[in-house]
Amino acid sequence: MSWGVNYSIRSMSPEVAGEREAVRNFLHSQGLEYEDNIEYSIGVFDDQAMVATGSLSGNIVKGVAVHPDYRGEDLTSKVLTYLKIRSHHLGIDSLFLYTKPANHDQFISAGYSVIAMTEDVLLMEDSRKNFQDFLGTVTAANPTGESTASLIMNCNPFTLGHRFLIEKAAEENRHVLLFVVQEDRSVFPFDVRIRLIKEGIADIPNVSVLLGGNYIISGITFPGYFIKDKGRIFESQTRLDLSIFGEKIAPAGNIVRRYVGHEPFCQVTNSYNQAMKEVLPQFGIEVIEIQRRESNSKAISASEVRRRIADGRVEDTRELVPPTTYTYLVSGEAAHVLERIQGEKE
Repeated sequence: MSWGVNYSIRSMSPEVAGEREAVRNFLHSQGLEYEDNIEYSIGVFDDQAMVATGSLSGNIVKGVAVHPDYRGEDLTSKVLTYLKIRSHHLGIDSLFLYTKPANHDQFISAGYSVIAMTEDVLLMEDSRKNFQDFLGTVTAANPTGESTASLIMNCNPFTLGHRFLIEKAAEENRHVLLFVVQEDRSVFPFDVRIRLIKEGIADIPNVSVLLGGNYIISGITFPGYFIKDKGRIFESQTRLDLSIFGEKIAPAGNIVRRYVGHEPFCQVTNSYNQAMKEVLPQFGIEVIEIQRRESNSKAISASEVRRRIADGRVEDTRELVPPTTYTYLVSGEAAHVLERIQGEKE
């Protein structure tokens, strides 16, 4: 594919060392870093010299850069258009882009809309409609418009600890919105995770289970290639995630409380909880931290369930999970999940 007389565009596979290094070197020359989870790249060339590039990782646009001498040539829009065509062929209907806030106007002119922005990060999407549709589902889940509480959970898998936290929120509030992290990077697939949640709380009528969609940000997909101070990447991701929730999601559901379990094991999760306590009250949202349910004087965790499975002790998970989760774990349907967990230990 070519534009005009001089420009041509080439696919740059991360599986081909020379092509990967060409993209890496160009990004480095522009003060950016190449990320190892890139799945596809393109390069724009003037004769044999790369003058622009862009990459995809799933539905995330990464590493868009144009040589300073070519920034009046509208190459950014051309790169984004080509990546959009590529993603469409892969069945991806919407693309997200993380960039510096200073690049706001550049990507607005290319057709992207702002989802949220912090001091360090701007998150944009190439479709305004998708986010509005997501917010509409949140509003529809609270048809009376009354004040609600919320939880965000991954549940890999659903445990008695998760149920205990949900029970507390349901006891203290008339209505609870439970968002399930939809990104399918957990060992238990999303369709299994959300099913086990629904089955495990079927007797709690005032909890609505919602898909987290693309707007509950994951640290796995959050790119840090444009943040020079690498020590701030987690903080930047956290602030962006909480800004989306506080500015956009909470008002859609009239959410005034967010419940979270105390985290005695994972420092990253504990740091996120502390950030919640600092940020969400600025949006009028009370953060309520609940001591986790224990078994044999130890907090129940999904990681402990997975550890026992990895050790071949599926029967010993019975004390940590609701009957519905245990029924799944000992069923033939779960065999491939158990094999994967046990295989990761080897």
